[in-house]
Amino acid sequence: MLLAVRRLVALFAVLALATSLVAVTPAQPAAADNVRTPVMGPATLSVAEVEAWMASLQDRPNFVYPYRATVDRPILLRHFRDEGEREGVNWNIAVAQAILETAWFNYPDNGQVRPDDNNFGGMGAFDGTDGKYVYRFPDALTGVRAKLQHLRIYGDVDVAADGSNLGSPIAADVDERYPERWRLIRNGSGPTGLPYHASATAWQDMGNGLWATDPFYNCKVLNIYRRMLAYHGRDVTGLPTNPTCLRTWHLRYENRGGNADGFAFMGRDGDEVLACDFNGDGRDTPATFRDGRWTISNLVTGASAFGFEYGRAGDVPLCGDWNGDGRAGVAVVRDGTWHLRNSLSAGTADRSFTYGRVTQGDIPIVGNWNGRSGDGIGIIRGGEWHLRNTLSGGPAQHTFVYGRILAGDRPVTGDWNGNGVDGVGIVRTQEWHLRNTLSGGPAQLQFVYGSLGSEDVPVAGDWTRDGRSTPGIVRK
Repeated sequence: MLLAVRRLVALFAVLALATSLVAVTPAQPAAADNVRTPVMGPATLSVAEVEAWMASLQDRPNFVYPYRATVDRPILLRHFRDEGEREGVNWNIAVAQAILETAWFNYPDNGQVRPDDNNFGGMGAFDGTDGKYVYRFPDALTGVRAKLQHLRIYGDVDVAADGSNLGSPIAADVDERYPERWRLIRNGSGPTGLPYHASATAWQDMGNGLWATDPFYNCKVLNIYRRMLAYHGRDVTGLPTNPTCLRTWHLRYENRGGNADGFAFMGRDGDEVLACDFNGDGRDTPATFRDGRWTISNLVTGASAFGFEYGRAGDVPLCGDWNGDGRAGVAVVRDGTWHLRNSLSAGTADRSFTYGRVTQGDIPIVGNWNGRSGDGIGIIRGGEWHLRNTLSGGPAQHTFVYGRILAGDRPVTGDWNGNGVDGVGIVRTQEWHLRNTLSGGPAQLQFVYGSLGSEDVPVAGDWTRDGRSTPGIVRK
């Protein structure tokens, strides 16, 4: 059973309500296991079509990642087209990959790559190196050329060992390191001991050390590509999702009904989903938990995820700011005992205590109930909420009835009005009923977003860093 958690976050029981999402992109049919999406080959969409799709999302006033590349977007897309055609790489998917790597060409401030690096593939942004080895290119055209040439290493069986049959000479970075790197990768071996060359002729091969360490890297790229095609009514047969691919998070930036404003890709069927501000930048980002394994991203798109072990199968996962430093840690609840850890790593609990009777059906939650630094805890027993400001056992400091939890309402918590104090809410089929005050009574915000089917999970978070929690739907 998926459970409600944290300020700005909700985990929910997945109940069998046989309806489809409203105002959210519907799921696509499952892909066949043998479908391959080649790296090499012609593109399907024109520059104008890719630009129209990007503008439909990124040009919204509240889009979470505004464009920050060094040239205007149409110019950049023409660079992708020209260099893709020159190298024989499907440049449409290369753009989808760049969107994932750069968070829509925004280059978030907590990432390793900066906009003026003109690096569109995360090249040199190795895990844990804080940008030390990132390749910097003199202009956008050279950066796009390097990316497309790098894709040829993986996707083109016939690319020469010295790069002599590339469409252009190997792109030169400002530190004159990249040409050597290109030859090293072209003629070197990956983590399995097999050559990098022609190791990912299809996008389904990417990840697990091929271009990225993320095991679901290819799913994330292809999900973006699928949306690009679907916007123009093109065939998406064979593209994710399938049972091994990622769930799509449909994020809304306002507390009202409407279409999703943003998307993230994180988690598989059966994972429990959470969202917290893990790095203290004011934005909630996706996380998942399965059998003691945490996967967390510090980007709202779900990119650049990392993982660690904390807890075990059967534990209830939570996240929250346990020490008041503005950064969420993790927790598991086991047999009524809460085990909180401040750091995002394996290890022992920093604090443990007993609160509630989870084994008897209590639902643990987390939230900032008093507006001070750090989160408090709570449990929902039937329809009664028992909230405590301090991280310890003891009597509840707020007790009230809200919603019909036993009848299938899903509890949510979040700062709905941006006043620094979390309120409560419930999701009833497709209706969100949110209340700013910690008390029973009528909803102060009510709207329709989604219609929660057997594979859908609602989740709330501050996706835009404006201080307000807004809804999301996680769907296969």
